[in-house]
Amino acid sequence: RDERMALLALMEQVVVADHAASPDEAERITDVATAMGEAEYQNCLDEVEKRFVDDETLKEFLKTITRQGARELIVGTVLNVAMADTVSVGEESVLDWVKNEWGVEVK
Repeated sequence: RDERMALLALMEQVVVADHAASPDEAERITDVATAMGEAEYQNCLDEVEKRFVDDETLKEFLKTITRQGARELIVGTVLNVAMADTVSVGEESVLDWVKNEWGVEVK
């Protein structure tokens, strides 16, 4: 569940970074929701919105995600959402922080 919340929190950060989800980003987010199951997606999203009221709280939480395979999958999925359109400076900042923190190399 924590890994799913990390995924959703980072996706939200990427979308908020450029102030709105483009249609392509929205489609990719819908794909994630479908893969998770609508109820699980909504439950995780509700918890993300309650728990992570600022960037520092989120960053501290993200440090608790330790499974490298999960980290790589999360970064890849979030990058896929961000690349649905042009990656903004704000999106790049979020992605750079998490890639560096988690030691994930993107090729």
